[in-house]
Amino acid sequence: MKFYKVYSLLIYLIILLTSNLHAAEGPADETLNSVAKVMVGITLAVILLVIWLIVVYSEKNDTEGEIFLSPLHKFLILVAGTKPIEEESELLMAHEYDGIKELDNRIPPWFHGLFWGSIIFGIVYMVQYHVIGTGDIQREEYAAEMQEAAYQRKLLVLSGAFINEETVTVAKEAGALANGKEVYDKNCATCHGFGGEGLVGPNFTDDYWIHGGGIKNVFTTIKYGVPAKGMISWQGQLDPTQMQEVGSYILSLRGTSPPNQKGPEGEKWDPSSDESAGAPGSLMSDKGIGPVKEIMLTDIDASRVKLGEELFVVKCSACHKIDKRFVGPPLHGVIDRRSPEWIMNMMLNPEEMVNKNTIAKELFLEYLSPMANQSLTQDESRTILEYLRTFTDKEL
Repeated sequence: MKFYKVYSLLIYLIILLTSNLHAAEGPADETLNSVAKVMVGITLAVILLVIWLIVVYSEKNDTEGEIFLSPLHKFLILVAGTKPIEEESELLMAHEYDGIKELDNRIPPWFHGLFWGSIIFGIVYMVQYHVIGTGDIQREEYAAEMQEAAYQRKLLVLSGAFINEETVTVAKEAGALANGKEVYDKNCATCHGFGGEGLVGPNFTDDYWIHGGGIKNVFTTIKYGVPAKGMISWQGQLDPTQMQEVGSYILSLRGTSPPNQKGPEGEKWDPSSDESAGAPGSLMSDKGIGPVKEIMLTDIDASRVKLGEELFVVKCSACHKIDKRFVGPPLHGVIDRRSPEWIMNMMLNPEEMVNKNTIAKELFLEYLSPMANQSLTQDESRTILEYLRTFTDKEL
Protein backbone atom coordinates (compact mmCIF):
# COMPACT_ATOMS: atom_id res chain seq x y z
CA MET A 1 0.00 0.00 0.00
CA LYS A 2 2.86 2.35 0.77
CA PHE A 3 4.17 1.92 -2.76
CA TYR A 4 0.86 2.88 -4.35
CA LYS A 5 0.76 6.01 -2.21
CA VAL A 6 4.23 6.94 -3.46
CA TYR A 7 3.19 6.09 -7.02
CA SER A 8 0.09 8.30 -6.77
CA LEU A 9 2.16 11.11 -5.30
CA LEU A 10 4.63 10.84 -8.21
CA ILE A 11 1.81 11.07 -10.76
CA TYR A 12 0.47 14.13 -8.95
CA LEU A 13 3.92 15.75 -9.04
CA ILE A 14 4.16 15.13 -12.79
CA ILE A 15 0.82 16.85 -13.43
CA LEU A 16 1.73 19.74 -11.12
CA LEU A 17 5.20 20.21 -12.62
CA THR A 18 4.05 20.16 -16.24
CA SER A 19 1.19 22.58 -15.52
CA ASN A 20 3.59 24.94 -13.71
CA LEU A 21 6.01 24.78 -16.62
CA HIS A 22 3.20 25.72 -18.96
CA ALA A 23 2.14 28.72 -16.89
CA ALA A 24 5.54 29.85 -15.60
CA GLU A 25 6.66 31.97 -18.53
CA GLY A 26 5.19 34.31 -21.11
CA PRO A 27 4.76 33.79 -24.87
CA ALA A 28 8.43 34.54 -25.55
CA ASP A 29 9.50 31.34 -23.74
CA GLU A 30 6.71 29.15 -25.07
CA THR A 31 8.97 27.06 -27.33
CA LEU A 32 11.57 26.44 -24.61
CA ASN A 33 8.76 25.70 -22.20
CA SER A 34 7.30 23.07 -24.51
CA VAL A 35 10.67 21.34 -24.91
CA ALA A 36 11.15 21.28 -21.14
CA LYS A 37 7.68 19.84 -20.65
CA VAL A 38 8.34 17.07 -23.16
CA MET A 39 11.71 16.19 -21.61
CA VAL A 40 10.30 16.11 -18.08
CA GLY A 41 7.28 14.15 -19.22
CA ILE A 42 9.36 11.51 -21.03
CA THR A 43 11.77 11.15 -18.12
CA LEU A 44 9.03 10.73 -15.55
CA ALA A 45 7.09 8.38 -17.84
CA VAL A 46 10.14 6.12 -18.09
CA ILE A 47 10.53 6.18 -14.31
CA LEU A 48 6.88 5.27 -13.88
CA LEU A 49 7.17 2.45 -16.41
CA VAL A 50 10.20 0.98 -14.65
CA ILE A 51 8.49 1.17 -11.27
CA TRP A 52 5.36 -0.42 -12.71
CA LEU A 53 7.36 -3.29 -14.25
CA ILE A 54 9.11 -3.88 -10.93
CA VAL A 55 5.77 -4.12 -9.17
CA VAL A 56 4.29 -6.46 -11.79
CA TYR A 57 7.34 -8.73 -11.79
CA SER A 58 7.30 -8.93 -8.01
CA GLU A 59 3.58 -9.75 -7.97
CA LYS A 60 3.91 -12.45 -10.67
CA ASN A 61 7.19 -13.74 -9.25
CA ASP A 62 8.51 -13.40 -12.81
CA THR A 63 12.18 -13.00 -12.01
CA GLU A 64 13.19 -14.13 -15.52
CA GLY A 65 10.88 -11.67 -17.26
CA GLU A 66 9.06 -14.35 -19.22
CA ILE A 67 5.77 -12.43 -19.22
CA PHE A 68 7.11 -9.14 -20.62
CA LEU A 69 10.66 -9.68 -21.79
CA SER A 70 9.91 -12.69 -23.98
CA PRO A 71 7.53 -10.78 -26.34
CA LEU A 72 9.94 -7.83 -26.33
CA HIS A 73 12.82 -10.14 -27.17
CA LYS A 74 10.87 -11.64 -30.06
CA PHE A 75 10.04 -8.19 -31.36
CA LEU A 76 13.71 -7.13 -31.28
CA ILE A 77 14.72 -10.30 -33.12
CA LEU A 78 12.09 -9.55 -35.78
CA VAL A 79 13.30 -5.97 -36.22
CA ALA A 80 16.98 -6.89 -36.22
CA GLY A 81 16.42 -9.91 -38.48
CA THR A 82 18.77 -12.09 -36.42
CA LYS A 83 18.41 -15.73 -35.47
CA PRO A 84 18.61 -17.16 -31.95
CA ILE A 85 22.08 -18.15 -30.85
CA GLU A 86 21.07 -21.83 -30.97
CA GLU A 87 20.52 -21.53 -34.74
CA GLU A 88 23.76 -19.71 -35.56
CA SER A 89 25.29 -22.94 -36.87
CA GLU A 90 23.03 -22.55 -39.91
CA LEU A 91 24.66 -19.20 -40.71
CA LEU A 92 28.30 -20.25 -40.42
CA MET A 93 30.33 -19.60 -43.55
CA ALA A 94 32.80 -22.17 -44.88
CA HIS A 95 36.00 -20.23 -44.20
CA GLU A 96 37.70 -19.77 -40.86
CA TYR A 97 40.75 -17.75 -39.87
CA ASP A 98 42.71 -18.16 -36.67
CA GLY A 99 39.71 -19.72 -34.96
CA ILE A 100 37.42 -16.88 -35.98
CA LYS A 101 34.27 -17.88 -37.81
CA GLU A 102 31.99 -15.59 -39.80
CA LEU A 103 28.19 -15.59 -39.82
CA ASP A 104 26.27 -14.93 -43.00
CA ASN A 105 23.63 -12.67 -41.42
CA ARG A 106 21.19 -11.03 -43.78
CA ILE A 107 20.70 -7.27 -43.84
CA PRO A 108 18.29 -6.38 -41.00
CA PRO A 109 14.76 -5.25 -41.88
CA TRP A 110 15.24 -1.88 -40.14
CA PHE A 111 18.13 -1.08 -42.51
CA HIS A 112 16.00 -2.08 -45.52
CA GLY A 113 13.27 0.20 -44.23
CA LEU A 114 15.63 3.15 -43.90
CA PHE A 115 17.25 2.49 -47.27
CA TRP A 116 14.06 2.20 -49.33
CA GLY A 117 12.30 4.83 -47.25
CA SER A 118 15.09 7.35 -48.02
CA ILE A 119 14.85 6.59 -51.74
CA ILE A 120 11.05 7.00 -51.76
CA PHE A 121 11.29 10.21 -49.72
CA GLY A 122 13.95 11.59 -52.08
CA ILE A 123 11.79 10.89 -55.15
CA VAL A 124 8.69 12.44 -53.59
CA TYR A 125 10.69 15.48 -52.43
CA MET A 126 12.27 16.00 -55.86
CA VAL A 127 8.93 15.74 -57.67
CA GLN A 128 7.07 17.97 -55.22
CA TYR A 129 9.67 20.70 -54.80
CA HIS A 130 11.64 20.71 -58.06
CA VAL A 131 9.40 19.19 -60.76
CA ILE A 132 5.79 20.03 -59.97
CA GLY A 133 6.80 22.93 -57.73
CA THR A 134 3.89 22.56 -55.29
CA GLY A 135 6.10 22.45 -52.20
CA ASP A 136 6.98 25.63 -50.28
CA ILE A 137 10.71 25.90 -50.73
CA GLN A 138 12.35 28.47 -48.48
CA ARG A 139 12.24 31.36 -50.94
CA GLU A 140 8.58 30.78 -51.87
CA GLU A 141 7.66 30.29 -48.24
CA TYR A 142 9.32 33.62 -47.44
CA ALA A 143 7.46 35.30 -50.30
CA ALA A 144 4.15 33.86 -49.10
CA GLU A 145 4.82 35.09 -45.56
CA MET A 146 5.70 38.56 -46.85
CA GLN A 147 2.50 38.68 -48.91
CA GLU A 148 0.51 37.66 -45.86
CA ALA A 149 2.28 40.35 -43.82
CA ALA A 150 1.50 42.91 -46.53
CA TYR A 151 -2.16 41.86 -46.42
CA GLN A 152 -2.22 42.21 -42.64
CA ARG A 153 -0.55 45.59 -42.94
CA LYS A 154 -3.17 46.67 -45.48
CA LEU A 155 -5.86 45.82 -42.95
CA LEU A 156 -4.03 47.91 -40.35
CA VAL A 157 -3.69 50.78 -42.82
CA LEU A 158 -7.41 50.65 -43.53
CA SER A 159 -8.02 50.80 -39.79
CA GLY A 160 -5.80 53.89 -39.59
CA ALA A 161 -3.18 52.30 -37.36
CA PHE A 162 -0.29 53.32 -39.65
CA ILE A 163 -1.51 56.76 -40.64
CA ASN A 164 0.46 59.61 -39.12
CA GLU A 165 1.98 62.90 -40.20
CA GLU A 166 4.89 61.08 -41.88
CA THR A 167 2.97 58.39 -43.78
CA VAL A 168 -0.33 60.11 -44.59
CA THR A 169 -1.27 60.46 -48.27
CA VAL A 170 -4.11 62.24 -50.01
CA ALA A 171 -7.33 60.20 -50.05
CA LYS A 172 -8.90 60.60 -53.50
CA GLU A 173 -11.77 58.10 -53.30
CA ALA A 174 -15.25 59.61 -53.44
CA GLY A 175 -16.30 57.78 -50.29
CA ALA A 176 -13.32 59.06 -48.32
CA LEU A 177 -13.95 62.64 -49.45
CA ALA A 178 -17.63 62.31 -48.53
CA ASN A 179 -16.62 61.15 -45.07
CA GLY A 180 -14.19 64.06 -44.86
CA LYS A 181 -16.93 66.52 -45.79
CA GLU A 182 -19.18 65.11 -43.08
CA VAL A 183 -16.46 65.55 -40.46
CA TYR A 184 -15.65 69.02 -41.82
CA ASP A 185 -19.26 70.24 -41.73
CA LYS A 186 -19.66 68.96 -38.19
CA ASN A 187 -16.40 70.19 -36.68
CA CYS A 188 -14.66 72.73 -38.93
CA ALA A 189 -17.29 74.78 -40.75
CA THR A 190 -17.99 76.93 -37.68
CA CYS A 191 -14.57 78.58 -38.01
CA HIS A 192 -13.71 78.02 -41.67
CA GLY A 193 -17.10 78.24 -43.40
CA PHE A 194 -19.08 75.47 -45.07
CA GLY A 195 -17.44 76.27 -48.40
CA GLY A 196 -13.97 76.72 -46.91
CA GLU A 197 -14.22 80.47 -47.46
CA GLY A 198 -12.81 81.29 -44.03
CA LEU A 199 -14.48 82.93 -41.02
CA VAL A 200 -12.55 83.07 -37.76
CA GLY A 201 -10.12 80.61 -39.30
CA PRO A 202 -8.29 81.01 -42.63
CA ASN A 203 -9.61 80.49 -46.15
CA PHE A 204 -9.00 77.00 -47.67
CA THR A 205 -9.81 77.83 -51.29
CA ASP A 206 -6.72 79.86 -52.22
CA ASP A 207 -3.02 78.93 -52.49
CA TYR A 208 -1.94 80.54 -49.21
CA TRP A 209 -1.30 78.59 -46.01
CA ILE A 210 -0.25 79.78 -42.57
CA HIS A 211 1.21 76.46 -41.45
CA GLY A 212 2.07 74.97 -44.81
CA GLY A 213 -0.06 73.26 -47.43
CA GLY A 214 -0.09 69.67 -48.56
CA ILE A 215 -1.63 66.71 -46.80
CA LYS A 216 1.19 66.20 -44.28
CA ASN A 217 1.09 69.79 -43.03
CA VAL A 218 -2.72 69.88 -42.95
CA PHE A 219 -2.84 66.52 -41.13
CA THR A 220 -0.30 67.79 -38.57
CA THR A 221 -2.30 70.97 -37.98
CA ILE A 222 -5.52 69.00 -37.50
CA LYS A 223 -3.84 66.48 -35.22
CA TYR A 224 -1.95 68.83 -32.90
CA GLY A 225 -3.91 72.04 -33.43
CA VAL A 226 -2.66 75.62 -33.00
CA PRO A 227 -3.64 76.44 -29.39
CA ALA A 228 -2.20 79.97 -29.60
CA LYS A 229 -4.77 80.83 -32.29
CA GLY A 230 -7.70 78.88 -30.86
CA MET A 231 -7.32 75.79 -33.09
CA ILE A 232 -7.74 72.78 -30.81
CA SER A 233 -6.01 69.41 -31.18
CA TRP A 234 -8.39 66.90 -32.77
CA GLN A 235 -6.42 63.70 -32.16
CA GLY A 236 -8.52 62.97 -29.09
CA GLN A 237 -11.79 63.20 -31.03
CA LEU A 238 -10.89 61.99 -34.54
CA ASP A 239 -9.04 58.79 -35.45
CA PRO A 240 -6.15 58.91 -37.98
CA THR A 241 -8.38 57.85 -40.88
CA GLN A 242 -10.88 60.62 -40.15
CA MET A 243 -8.08 63.19 -39.95
CA GLN A 244 -6.75 61.95 -43.29
CA GLU A 245 -10.19 62.16 -44.89
CA VAL A 246 -11.01 65.62 -43.58
CA GLY A 247 -7.53 66.85 -44.55
CA SER A 248 -8.02 65.48 -48.07
CA TYR A 249 -11.42 67.14 -48.29
CA ILE A 250 -9.91 70.48 -47.21
CA LEU A 251 -7.31 70.19 -49.99
CA SER A 252 -10.09 69.46 -52.50
CA LEU A 253 -11.57 72.91 -51.77
CA ARG A 254 -8.59 74.62 -53.44
CA GLY A 255 -9.69 76.61 -56.50
CA THR A 256 -13.39 76.67 -55.62
CA SER A 257 -15.21 80.00 -55.43
CA PRO A 258 -17.61 80.18 -52.48
CA PRO A 259 -19.07 83.59 -51.65
CA ASN A 260 -17.53 85.90 -49.06
CA GLN A 261 -14.03 84.48 -49.33
CA LYS A 262 -11.58 85.67 -46.71
CA GLY A 263 -8.36 87.28 -47.91
CA PRO A 264 -5.09 85.36 -48.29
CA GLU A 265 -3.11 84.56 -45.14
CA GLY A 266 0.32 83.04 -44.78
CA GLU A 267 2.61 82.09 -47.67
CA LYS A 268 1.83 80.74 -51.10
CA TRP A 269 2.19 76.94 -51.28
CA ASP A 270 3.48 75.17 -54.38
CA PRO A 271 1.58 71.84 -54.70
CA SER A 272 4.46 70.29 -56.67
CA SER A 273 6.62 70.46 -53.53
CA ASP A 274 4.29 68.08 -51.72
CA GLU A 275 5.93 64.67 -52.19
CA SER A 276 3.07 62.92 -50.42
CA ALA A 277 0.76 63.96 -53.24
CA GLY A 278 2.87 61.92 -55.59
CA ALA A 279 3.89 64.76 -57.88
CA PRO A 280 5.86 63.19 -60.74
CA GLY A 281 8.32 66.04 -60.82
CA SER A 282 9.32 65.61 -57.17
CA LEU A 283 9.73 61.84 -57.54
CA MET A 284 11.86 62.06 -60.66
CA SER A 285 14.04 64.80 -59.20
CA ASP A 286 14.95 62.64 -56.19
CA LYS A 287 18.34 61.05 -56.94
CA GLY A 288 18.53 59.11 -53.71
CA ILE A 289 21.51 58.71 -51.38
CA GLY A 290 24.62 56.93 -52.58
CA PRO A 291 27.60 57.06 -54.93
CA VAL A 292 25.64 57.80 -58.12
CA LYS A 293 25.23 61.55 -58.58
CA GLU A 294 24.50 61.94 -62.29
CA ILE A 295 23.61 59.51 -65.10
CA MET A 296 23.20 60.49 -68.73
CA LEU A 297 20.98 58.02 -70.56
CA THR A 298 21.51 57.49 -74.26
CA ASP A 299 20.13 54.89 -76.66
CA ILE A 300 19.56 51.45 -75.13
CA ASP A 301 22.59 49.17 -75.44
CA ALA A 302 21.28 45.73 -76.51
CA SER A 303 24.40 43.85 -75.38
CA ARG A 304 24.21 45.48 -71.97
CA VAL A 305 20.50 44.61 -71.74
CA LYS A 306 21.35 40.92 -72.16
CA LEU A 307 23.94 41.06 -69.38
CA GLY A 308 21.51 43.05 -67.24
CA GLU A 309 18.85 40.38 -67.63
CA GLU A 310 21.27 37.68 -66.49
CA LEU A 311 22.26 39.76 -63.45
CA PHE A 312 18.62 40.50 -62.67
CA VAL A 313 17.74 36.79 -62.63
CA VAL A 314 20.63 35.99 -60.28
CA LYS A 315 20.49 39.02 -57.98
CA CYS A 316 16.95 40.42 -58.09
CA SER A 317 14.38 37.85 -59.20
CA ALA A 318 14.05 36.29 -55.73
CA CYS A 319 12.19 39.44 -54.58
CA HIS A 320 11.11 41.27 -57.76
CA LYS A 321 8.96 40.41 -60.75
CA ILE A 322 8.63 42.68 -63.75
CA ASP A 323 4.86 42.76 -64.13
CA LYS A 324 3.50 41.83 -60.70
CA ARG A 325 3.92 42.55 -57.03
CA PHE A 326 6.07 39.98 -55.21
CA VAL A 327 8.23 40.46 -52.12
CA GLY A 328 9.12 43.86 -53.58
CA PRO A 329 7.24 46.14 -56.00
CA PRO A 330 6.78 45.35 -59.71
CA LEU A 331 9.50 46.92 -61.84
CA HIS A 332 7.69 47.50 -65.12
CA GLY A 333 7.85 51.23 -65.79
CA VAL A 334 10.14 51.95 -62.84
CA ILE A 335 12.27 54.11 -65.12
CA ASP A 336 9.17 56.29 -65.62
CA ARG A 337 8.58 56.64 -61.88
CA ARG A 338 12.09 57.08 -60.48
CA SER A 339 15.23 58.83 -61.60
CA PRO A 340 18.01 56.52 -62.89
CA GLU A 341 20.28 57.77 -60.09
CA TRP A 342 17.68 56.81 -57.48
CA ILE A 343 17.30 53.31 -58.96
CA MET A 344 21.06 52.68 -58.95
CA ASN A 345 21.55 54.10 -55.45
CA MET A 346 18.75 51.87 -54.20
CA MET A 347 20.65 48.85 -55.53
CA LEU A 348 24.03 50.03 -54.23
CA ASN A 349 23.09 51.62 -50.90
CA PRO A 350 19.77 50.11 -49.74
CA GLU A 351 20.34 50.40 -45.98
CA GLU A 352 20.93 54.15 -45.96
CA MET A 353 18.21 54.71 -48.55
CA VAL A 354 15.59 52.98 -46.39
CA ASN A 355 16.74 54.91 -43.32
CA LYS A 356 16.97 58.37 -44.86
CA ASN A 357 15.22 58.60 -48.25
CA THR A 358 11.51 59.51 -48.17
CA ILE A 359 10.49 57.38 -51.17
CA ALA A 360 12.42 54.36 -49.92
CA LYS A 361 10.88 54.75 -46.46
CA GLU A 362 7.37 54.74 -47.94
CA LEU A 363 8.15 51.65 -50.02
CA PHE A 364 9.41 49.88 -46.91
CA LEU A 365 6.23 50.76 -45.02
CA GLU A 366 4.16 49.45 -47.91
CA TYR A 367 6.01 46.17 -48.51
CA LEU A 368 7.49 45.57 -45.02
CA SER A 369 10.59 44.11 -46.65
CA PRO A 370 13.97 45.88 -46.67
CA MET A 371 15.95 45.90 -49.89
CA ALA A 372 18.75 43.34 -49.62
CA ASN A 373 22.27 44.51 -50.36
CA GLN A 374 23.56 42.26 -53.16
CA SER A 375 27.07 43.80 -53.10
CA LEU A 376 26.75 44.99 -56.69
CA THR A 377 29.40 47.11 -58.33
CA GLN A 378 28.36 50.43 -59.82
CA ASP A 379 28.84 49.01 -63.31
CA GLU A 380 26.62 46.00 -62.48
CA SER A 381 23.86 48.26 -61.18
CA ARG A 382 24.11 50.33 -64.37
CA THR A 383 23.79 47.12 -66.41
CA ILE A 384 20.63 46.08 -64.52
CA LEU A 385 19.27 49.61 -65.02
CA GLU A 386 19.77 49.19 -68.78
CA TYR A 387 17.67 46.00 -68.65
CA LEU A 388 14.92 47.78 -66.68
CA ARG A 389 14.87 50.56 -69.28
CA THR A 390 13.32 48.09 -71.74
CA PHE A 391 10.18 47.92 -69.56
CA THR A 392 8.70 51.37 -69.97
CA ASP A 393 5.36 52.94 -70.76
CA LYS A 394 7.02 55.90 -72.49
CA GLU A 395 9.05 56.28 -75.63
CA LEU A 396 12.71 56.83 -74.80
